[in-house]
Amino acid sequence: MSLQLLISTMNQVDYSLLEKINICADAVVINQCNCTSETRFNKKGYNILWINTTDRGLSRSRNLALKKATADFCLLVDDDEELDPAGIAIIENEFKRYSDASIIRFQVDGIEQPFKIYSSKRKRLGFLSAMKISSVEVAIRRKNIIENNIMFDELVGAGTEFPCGEENVFVNQCLLSGLNVYYVPVRIAYLHIGKSSWFHGHNESYFLGKGASFTAMNPKYARLLILQFAIRHRNIYERISFRKALVIMFKGRKKYLTKRRNGEIC
Repeated sequence: MSLQLLISTMNQVDYSLLEKINICADAVVINQCNCTSETRFNKKGYNILWINTTDRGLSRSRNLALKKATADFCLLVDDDEELDPAGIAIIENEFKRYSDASIIRFQVDGIEQPFKIYSSKRKRLGFLSAMKISSVEVAIRRKNIIENNIMFDELVGAGTEFPCGEENVFVNQCLLSGLNVYYVPVRIAYLHIGKSSWFHGHNESYFLGKGASFTAMNPKYARLLILQFAIRHRNIYERISFRKALVIMFKGRKKYLTKRRNGEIC
């Protein structure tokens, strides 16, 4: 078995990021910047493919990384992580344990403050439970994703008008394709909790993105997904009222459908 890290970043001027994230496996790095190049080199005994691209958007970055990857398994990595070297063996062993798994969700600990509260129970995830997944927790059996022609939706995610939820749309597409998704309560990395590239509070942009991502998951049931989210998360309406948040999410639904009909990309 083989594993590659799929690292998404922006505006890197050298390779020091690899040290910062504690590189511990072969990697494909997508650096969105103002030039284009493709370089292969060795770092700490690991094979690195470093791609500079002028494309923008996190989903585009993820798709390019998946396209260039060659390993059996891939771990999605952001540039604000610090990897646990023991995590690589954990990921490989868990995919052996769950031979039918296409995606496994692991735990990531926050560095400056807590990231999430996780369940201690292993489980298979369904459509609702998979909505809690963050991209930094995701490991992929690459063959299953490629064979089912599953990609990240380039209309959603950081760097687009709808800056959140690309990982949830991706996992949802896996479930719709009949692939299995599991959760394993084991830590594989640490995450710096600081300034986000897309999250600036529960503002209009946030709710617009939520409406779009729910629509990308399932256009037919988008209204119900939006409504259930609005009701279940009433505690987040600080800057925007419940009613206004609902209106904005439905606006996100409409704008996403229009963009998709017009064949737009980010």
